[in-house]
Amino acid sequence: MRKITQSDIELLFEQASNSPRKRAHLNLHTSFDDKVQRLYIALLQGSYVEPHYHAFAHQWEMFIVQSGVLKVTLHHKDGSVISSFLVGDEQDTQAIEFKPGDVHSVECVSEHALMLEIKEGPFVEMHAKILLS
Repeated sequence: MRKITQSDIELLFEQASNSPRKRAHLNLHTSFDDKVQRLYIALLQGSYVEPHYHAFAHQWEMFIVQSGVLKVTLHHKDGSVISSFLVGDEQDTQAIEFKPGDVHSVECVSEHALMLEIKEGPFVEMHAKILLS
């Protein structure tokens, strides 16, 4: 059994505040080879994950926003915006699941946000995502 404590989350936000990307990860999986990748991501306001997609059939991903608010934007492959919506506190949407090929970006619009990300492994960094140019 593993407990994730408030102290763990506070440390994660401290790490995010010292990161140029304004976010930090706490991996819950034991290996990048694990079949299911699970991680908490702490984000601070202004943290932005550039438009990208996952090319392989097993690369779905799910975000569950536990606190704060994220702006999720869906894009066409040319980078133009399809739609944007808010996910999290006091929003209609609390979680989202992306299919492989869904081009998306994520921005923290609240002071801070905590999300749980779940995706199929293994995680191979060179194949993890394709950024739009």
